[in-house]
Amino acid sequence: MWGAIKSIFGIVANPITEITKELIDTPLEKAQAQVLKVKALDPNGQMRRDISRTVTHLYKLYIYTAMILFLVQSFDLGNQEQIAQAINKMVELFLPITGMFTAIVSASFGTNISNNWKETKIKDS
Repeated sequence: MWGAIKSIFGIVANPITEITKELIDTPLEKAQAQVLKVKALDPNGQMRRDISRTVTHLYKLYIYTAMILFLVQSFDLGNQEQIAQAINKMVELFLPITGMFTAIVSASFGTNISNNWKETKIKDS
């Protein structure tokens, strides 16, 4: 699977890299080439937004599931041993899941801010 992804990325990125290497002479052109590369890989940021949206939905699902388990435990519904075990697993996963959610969404917003800043800088020049 990774081989296929790498080959697809190579097919898209290699021609863009070659084109940008030929055209880059000044810092302004380097900045424009970086914007062109990002725009070619994710033309309107739709892929980033889709990934962020999906990750956010999955994180909400995790939070809702944890809340339901806490409510079920607090009202003594169901098998308490199994519920306690499920809650312990959810608590163990909290830091890794929250960390990944934060990293993915922050990277998406960071890329968006960076791209907007580069475009503004290019327009001002």
